[in-house]
Amino acid sequence: MPQCFDCMYQQGHTGNGQIEVRSMGVPDPAVDICPGDFLTSTDPVAGVKEAALISTVAWDTDLATTQEAAKLVFEGVSAQEYDDNACIEQPDCLPYWKYRQGTGFARSYEIVDTSGVAAPTTWLEGQGFTFGKNASSNALVNNKIQKTDAAELIVFRAIASSGVTAQGRAMVEFAD
Repeated sequence: MPQCFDCMYQQGHTGNGQIEVRSMGVPDPAVDICPGDFLTSTDPVAGVKEAALISTVAWDTDLATTQEAAKLVFEGVSAQEYDDNACIEQPDCLPYWKYRQGTGFARSYEIVDTSGVAAPTTWLEGQGFTFGKNASSNALVNNKIQKTDAAELIVFRAIASSGVTAQGRAMVEFAD
């Protein structure tokens, strides 16, 4: 099974009754996916979406350019665990929470800085967040976020202010 250790600190959605759950085909080749991972998709057969992790978005020039490209193809957040182990019976489809403002989706994510290192910080309600970077490569991380004020990069917004003490995680919802 995937090593989904970070999930133990993630809380689920707020459940305002408008959660939009969709599904897409499982990845091929298979990869481990944890609940809360950021998903994009491929389209190997016309009209059939197949799940892919946000870390598969190619690096382009710099971090901001890559984050902006990832936002354009971001489908949503995995609602289920998927294992790349061929010995385990797997579902045919992977459910996910569709990226759309106002759906009631909310989840807690670890905050990293622009180099990908954990970065406890403070913020006000409505603070923008985008996809975080891997600390050891030029790849986006599938389940970490970074603060941003650049409108073109904002994917998530903080649901509440952090308070005066720096926090390592933020509860966020989908932004516009």
